[in-house]
Amino acid sequence: MRPVGKAALMAAAAVFATGAAQAEDGFLGLDLEGSFGEGGFETPYTPPVTNPLFNETPFITTELRPIFVYHDVPDNFVTGGGSIIVGAAQARLAITDRLGFIATTDGYADVDFKGVLPDDDGFLDIAAGLKYAVLHEPEEGRIATVGLRYTGPIGNLSTGGIDLTGVGHGYFNPFVTGAMVWGDDPWEDTAQVQMSLGAQIALSDENWSFIHASLHGDMEIYDNLFPFAELNAFLPFEGGNRVPGSQLTGADIADIGASDPVSIVTLGGGIRYRFSDNAVFGVAIEGNIADRDNSVFGYRVTTDLTLHF
Repeated sequence: MRPVGKAALMAAAAVFATGAAQAEDGFLGLDLEGSFGEGGFETPYTPPVTNPLFNETPFITTELRPIFVYHDVPDNFVTGGGSIIVGAAQARLAITDRLGFIATTDGYADVDFKGVLPDDDGFLDIAAGLKYAVLHEPEEGRIATVGLRYTGPIGNLSTGGIDLTGVGHGYFNPFVTGAMVWGDDPWEDTAQVQMSLGAQIALSDENWSFIHASLHGDMEIYDNLFPFAELNAFLPFEGGNRVPGSQLTGADIADIGASDPVSIVTLGGGIRYRFSDNAVFGVAIEGNIADRDNSVFGYRVTTDLTLHF
């Protein structure tokens, strides 16, 4: 295991220890309303849509979130283009108003390239962890959360002899995320800015490691309608050894394991609409504004339905 992996493991133990202590405060260790319970936030919950695997909301929630992704592979990629279609579901469980369990990566992907590499389909890896709100000030509209996820390499997606999931010893993902919300009336004319920063750390040499950062802003322009804009970045700091001398870069969905991956920066936007207090739909489109010649990321359409407590 790499030294950074050992450090992340120690951090994971600390997070779980904090969770055990906090669990004693609630009924049977659970406070399902999380950040939105008694004395908590009253503003509407509008989580980000793009970068769903890493742009984690700072709010502690109990929810189920099915996700559908259409991912375009650019024509100037080595395969001459193609697409990746993903169906997945995320789950979150509020243990207390500050501590939450998260399961954010799973699903099934269908890969369809125009050439060079064969089409295939298979399961993605699975990631789960905990997050804890170190700053929780509903009256000021502020929240900041730290967390840690582990991705287990159990997927079986591959193409042309290149395993895209299920490789190595997995990843640790420490992260911090925060939000500021405004609004005179809790349910009208609200606005939110959210930021997140973390590192996806490969625990074996086969996979790549990268910094991920996201920025989200939304505003309610009509009852329950929230347009938003989002910026995401994936900045590699260590490549893998599965494709030596290559810059071919996957993304959040797949890891090609190239030795010299390129950065991915996406800009997008969309809308969220609240059908009820506990159901919010989202759709977004984003495009890669960085290197498109060596990255599988052309543009992406993401939709989700968040069903929360």
